[in-house]
Amino acid sequence: MKNLIYVVVKWLCSMKSINKGTILIIESSFPSGSNTRPLVQPLQQDYVVDVYPSEEIYFDRHTIIDYIKYISALLNMSSYELIISSHGVKKLNPKQTLIQLWHGIPLKSMMYMENDSRIYDADGFNIDYLITSSKLESTLLAACMHIPFANHQILGSPRTDYLFQQKDNDITDQFHDFDKVLLYVPTYRSGYQNRVEGEDALDLILNEQFIQFLEENSYLLIVKLHPLAEKEIQTIHTRHIMFLTNEKLQESDLDFYQVLPHTNLLITDYSSIYFDYLLTNNPIVFINQDLEHYSKVRGFLLEPYEDWTPGDHVASTEEVIQAIQQAFDQDDYTSERERLKEMFIYHQDGRSVQRVVNLVEEIMKK
Repeated sequence: MKNLIYVVVKWLCSMKSINKGTILIIESSFPSGSNTRPLVQPLQQDYVVDVYPSEEIYFDRHTIIDYIKYISALLNMSSYELIISSHGVKKLNPKQTLIQLWHGIPLKSMMYMENDSRIYDADGFNIDYLITSSKLESTLLAACMHIPFANHQILGSPRTDYLFQQKDNDITDQFHDFDKVLLYVPTYRSGYQNRVEGEDALDLILNEQFIQFLEENSYLLIVKLHPLAEKEIQTIHTRHIMFLTNEKLQESDLDFYQVLPHTNLLITDYSSIYFDYLLTNNPIVFINQDLEHYSKVRGFLLEPYEDWTPGDHVASTEEVIQAIQQAFDQDDYTSERERLKEMFIYHQDGRSVQRVVNLVEEIMKK
């Protein structure tokens, strides 16, 4: 029955007339590193631009009213001339053009490159333009999405433009009281159908030993968790640790990437943020205490893991502290980070937004 409804809705959407000069931006990541938000203001100068949070279109449906709202949202979505997204959106009207920005250079396996065939999309992706940062990223995403390279545009990730704009704001004003600002960003470990993909390393850095290390060195640690994980952690009351939540960022009308250029070191594990962070030329420490489990359950596109992660690999509080001290005393990974940056990020000029805007202008002229 659901398949029949989908076929009917898809047909209805395909019959919708297009409103010329209109753009729909589907927002899925703000304020946690949005690729779409930086485009809104530049595009609004010449086009009618509407921004819909993804949850207003894609949401759990349990009642008839839910399905009516969902179908109405899809029909409305199908009248725009151009759709811009950063997640797995499909267009249902073939007269439309869909630009997929995606939301990070992938390290871990996803979609068609996962071992679990239940994740594969039988319908496929109907992307007209897939925006990437390099030929290498295009190769990875082509394997994951089955999008031919003829549909790729190596223009860069719009959100990385923020990394070239070190402007103080309500949040970063607080950083001036500290000698260094460290950043901890773990990957989200709840996968398909609540699959548990290892364990994060919060207990390695949210303890008395690490807090003492921060206090002795006048360091501030910024903790940015996935929005779905923010409520799972209890805030620790110390001025040396700041939990940067979506709520706090939204109060300041800031995207997380506007904070990145004000930090001095990144601590992460398997999150794609470290590829973008290469643009800061700052050191990176990788916590991989659950590497074997994560590799088995989720897997990686790039192996061996150690060859693609330019920084010390640690698995205990003592090792984290030692790696941070070593990174500030004598950074041994400068050349390795530079090598990977050249491989993964073709444009390093902070003008990715303008390149995407130029592409939009070409599309709309056609």
